[in-house]
Amino acid sequence: MGDIFTACKQGDLQRIKLLVEEMMCDVNVTDKWNSTPLYYACLSGYDDIVVYLLQAGAKYDQCNFSGERCMNCALTDRTRRILRNPPKRKTFQSTHFRETMAFMFREGYQNYSDVCLVVGSENYRIYAHKLILYRQSPYFAHSLLGPNRGKDFLYLKHFKESSVEAWIQVLKYMYTQQLKIGKYRHIYEDILHISRRLGLQDLTTQLRAVCKKLAKKNADTILIETETCTYPDIADIAISDFNSEGRKERQYFADLCFLVETHRFYCHKGFVVAQSPYFSALLDSEQFLEVTTSNRGKLTFITLSNVKADTFALLLKFIYTGNTEITPETLQDLLFYSDHYMIHGLKVGCGDLLASQLDTANAVQTLSLARMLMMSKLQHAALKFIAYNFENILDKEVLAKILVLDEVSNRSNRLVRISESSVDSDLHKERDEEQYEENSIDYKDAGVDVQLDLRLYFREITNKQRHTAEAQEREEKCVRELQTMLCNHGNTTSY
Repeated sequence: MGDIFTACKQGDLQRIKLLVEEMMCDVNVTDKWNSTPLYYACLSGYDDIVVYLLQAGAKYDQCNFSGERCMNCALTDRTRRILRNPPKRKTFQSTHFRETMAFMFREGYQNYSDVCLVVGSENYRIYAHKLILYRQSPYFAHSLLGPNRGKDFLYLKHFKESSVEAWIQVLKYMYTQQLKIGKYRHIYEDILHISRRLGLQDLTTQLRAVCKKLAKKNADTILIETETCTYPDIADIAISDFNSEGRKERQYFADLCFLVETHRFYCHKGFVVAQSPYFSALLDSEQFLEVTTSNRGKLTFITLSNVKADTFALLLKFIYTGNTEITPETLQDLLFYSDHYMIHGLKVGCGDLLASQLDTANAVQTLSLARMLMMSKLQHAALKFIAYNFENILDKEVLAKILVLDEVSNRSNRLVRISESSVDSDLHKERDEEQYEENSIDYKDAGVDVQLDLRLYFREITNKQRHTAEAQEREEKCVRELQTMLCNHGNTTSY
């Protein structure tokens, strides 16, 4: 991912945090010169970035070539001291993907689960997804590809003695890699037994490590979790045909196939629906021409004709893992299609990345794009940047058109609200007041008042500079230029 190398060279720690924590960028990625982000941070002397990358899991070993390069190229002695005594690794996790996995487990019955686990002495049913069980547990991997291959019900007779509540917590951990063991310490033995039998080594190790702590008074707060809630090789299954890897695994438990250009992407409805309301609507209805079903009824085909296969592969990687590779060349395509397919987490991440890359040449274009996709956070970021750098902003002709269109839109909304609030019938007065409040809230949330926000940011700059004569003069000059821009485009709005 080229952008993380640029951020390391420029010392942009905030952008690096966004890439690592929200977009889940690999901190050990290498460029065409086989150099890592840590190498460029050491070379440029940005010690705060060096510390952050090491905490995020950047690999450093002074005994190998890569580590030796970092040490030799380090700009300062302080950087070398950091490398000799690296900080402990911290956990960086995008909460969005963990929440998605929790939703998949919680809504398993409705969310295209493909297997039902029958557990406990009363044959309690828990709905789950075969792919998750297969990837997380050696026990289920053997069972689903062996004696229970193709079966929709798994009767776990060897676990009759384990409580249903313990099963639910272990399965939830398999989805989210998180277990509030302190809250469920009364079933600790059952959870440990199930974990050991299913071959969940990480969970078993952590359960044994916290055993003594569970007897303390504050044990309710004890939490077991892995460093990241992600499944790095699950996405490879879905995009293996695109990568021409020819893996048999690509069709394991697949119940959905996307046809994009000449490629087939074998996927799983549970993952796709949890991330995209757009595809959920397609699958819930039989009226869409894009959707067809195989003769046996177990595999649904969706044909997508408006997206390239390489772009769709990046979308699928985010759907399955909560992260994907974003480069300056793919950023706008990913933003557009994440909006089109309603993949909210990716859209937010792309918007934040765009906001971190604002400059005088692209600020107006970014503002226009944010307005088109109704991304108010990105609009505010672009407007603030424009206000703070107003004298040097390019494309002011485009900005003037945006101002005019925004004024016309705001004027129309004001007329609608005035019309709705002018009904004075006592019989309908209460209802009209409620409608007015609802419309006002929708209007406030739906967009941004470009003119007003620019003026507010101009004033913010003046306030920060303690109302000096120079600051006030700049504010007045910027407002006058706004007036001129509007007048030149046929708008006579008075400030």
